[in-house]
Amino acid sequence: MTDSDEEFLTIGVFARSSGLTPSALRFYDDCGLLVPASTDSKSGYRYYTRAQSKRANIIRQLREIGMPLDKVAAALDGDEAAAVEIVDRHVEELAARARAAAEAAASIRRLFDEKCCTATVSAADFASAVAQVSSAAGTSDDFPVLRGVLIQVDGGAVTLTATDRYRLSTRSLVAQCSAGTSWSRIAAVGSLEAVPVAGTLVLTATADSMVIDSDGGRAEVDAIDGQFPDWQAVMDGLAPTVTRVVLQRDFVPLDGGTVRVVAGPNGVSVDDVAVPAQVTGPETVVFFDAAVLQAAVASAVGPDLMLDIAAPDQPMLVRSALDGALTTLVMPVLG
Repeated sequence: MTDSDEEFLTIGVFARSSGLTPSALRFYDDCGLLVPASTDSKSGYRYYTRAQSKRANIIRQLREIGMPLDKVAAALDGDEAAAVEIVDRHVEELAARARAAAEAAASIRRLFDEKCCTATVSAADFASAVAQVSSAAGTSDDFPVLRGVLIQVDGGAVTLTATDRYRLSTRSLVAQCSAGTSWSRIAAVGSLEAVPVAGTLVLTATADSMVIDSDGGRAEVDAIDGQFPDWQAVMDGLAPTVTRVVLQRDFVPLDGGTVRVVAGPNGVSVDDVAVPAQVTGPETVVFFDAAVLQAAVASAVGPDLMLDIAAPDQPMLVRSALDGALTTLVMPVLG
């Protein structure tokens, strides 16, 4: 056998000389792109000639620049001018995709580089909000995320929310926010108790927690990992108020157990004891766990409360008459 264009080369030798792998050569054979010069009918061995090296090299280089098989076949089977046009058009498409990718990457980098905003609030208001909503935080180790207070910084407001699944308390504070993205963290209740109560506070998000700066220094906040319940969806899904009651917040008896609240045109009674109140709407009877209800109204601001009752099996909305930004939900129980 002579070293000529007619010399047959095994698939392994041809693969090394062309830069294609044997598996790629088999693939190109099966799809008709590069058919061996000869195939042994018994063994199935494929043999190539050196004359096929040019076609193999062209295929390899076109595939390296990402040209799809149908365009590779069109370039190989057409005349020289058509092949050049196909290659040029493909390169133009690559350049267009590269430009689009660069623009997208710049936008994505801005998202990663974008800093979280900082929020400046009154220390007294923040401490008051922590005291009010943290009473609704859970205590069970089964739900660690409920043992914290969700702090959300968005636009010109700082919102604090806590829930133990039986109560939900939330309060929004007016804040001065710097430029940047909104953020939220779940703060362990204990780490918020040491925050100063005078002057102003600056809330800043860190990679996985937050810090609170004041004139007295910096307070590190212990963050709790996890997904806080979508409390806003709960609020948005509340049934319409049927009966509204305005009364003094000391209406809940100090005894434990279940209390029966009746509100209607004839006034309000708690466990059959009349309570001075203003009532709008039809008579409604609702039962509550006394301890849960006491804790809910204890955090209210001022002596008066507004109760919005939707139904005996729906959460009751408790609002402070002097602070509409403080809202608490209390779940009823079966009577």
